[in-house]
Amino acid sequence: MKKTLKFALTAVLLAAAPLASAKDADCVKVSDAVKAAVIADSNNVLEIVAAQVAANESCACEIVKAAIVASDADKKTVALIVDTAILEAPDQLRIIAQCAIAIAPDAISKIQAVVEKYDKAGGEGHSEKGGLGKDAIPSVVDTPNPLDTPGESGDPVGAPRGESPLTPPGLPPVFAPVPIPPCITTL
Repeated sequence: MKKTLKFALTAVLLAAAPLASAKDADCVKVSDAVKAAVIADSNNVLEIVAAQVAANESCACEIVKAAIVASDADKKTVALIVDTAILEAPDQLRIIAQCAIAIAPDAISKIQAVVEKYDKAGGEGHSEKGGLGKDAIPSVVDTPNPLDTPGESGDPVGAPRGESPLTPPGLPPVFAPVPIPPCITTL
């Protein structure tokens, strides 16, 4: 009875496996096609990426990875591949960037620069404003740090150099007492 049940479950799992991996199999085929096309004509890697990502948006990650590996891309080319893929599948922006960083971690600064170019700070969700505009960036107010002691980099506002408004003039600054634990001695 146990063996029959075990064989029945195994048969069901094996029968369902092709259905579950149909999408994966398609992406693997697309990835292999991209590798072959890039190896055959490495000068047109951007055109190949654009055409394949436009035709197969759900496989954008695999296409980007295959193009980077097959072309043995330098940092600038990795950024161009990411840029091209994002233009064709803007909804896949995050996954494209993550896949490119996974394959070419040395090009992370170039990839992040491309992502920042297209990423909206706040998104286009259900807000009326959407992302921040260039004039919507708040200005930074330079205020002194209240934790700085007098005489350090930021004296309190209105205090002469070396004096604090919290202590009377001519007296040293007041600091909080530091508790010292009692000594434990054994006799």
